[in-house]
Amino acid sequence: MKYSLLATTIFLICTTTALMAQRQPEYGKSPERTITANPGANNPVAEVDETDKNFMKHAAIGNQAEIQLGQMAQTKASNAAVKSFGERMVKDHSSADDKLKSIAESQHISLPVQLDPEHNNQAEALSRLSGPQFDKAYMTLMVQEHTKTVNLFKNEAATAHDPTVKQFAATALPTLQSHLDQARQVEQQVKNE
Repeated sequence: MKYSLLATTIFLICTTTALMAQRQPEYGKSPERTITANPGANNPVAEVDETDKNFMKHAAIGNQAEIQLGQMAQTKASNAAVKSFGERMVKDHSSADDKLKSIAESQHISLPVQLDPEHNNQAEALSRLSGPQFDKAYMTLMVQEHTKTVNLFKNEAATAHDPTVKQFAATALPTLQSHLDQARQVEQQVKNE
């Protein structure tokens, strides 16, 4: 009897864990995209699926990080091209963030208002640098981050279920690619100084 109860308990724990893992896919994986309706409304409205919501949250954090780091670049950088790049990051990512917030509001989605630990650590590390050291570290980070961001937006522009989110990703992509190209140029410039 004792073993039977123990075996049943273990079976239930394993089953529950497996079901929970299936329902919470990691970001970046492609779960089945499903649309659910709002059952309480007279006119059911399709909800944004989890993958699109995760994309929006990652994009919001990315925008916040680029704005914060761009402001830092304008005060800590010694190279004029780095300062100019930082200024562009503040301008372009503020504009993108406004568009994203508008989409999120229309979809009743809450976006993060603070940086995640990874971006927080990056900001803290850069805040301890200045001059040429800052320039090199900032531009290396900008190449890395914009490479990831371009890939994220390309994927979302190709696979997003929600048409508004898909259009946002596709529309932002050329600007992000331009950021990456400029970041690579400026990175090479500061490395050669």
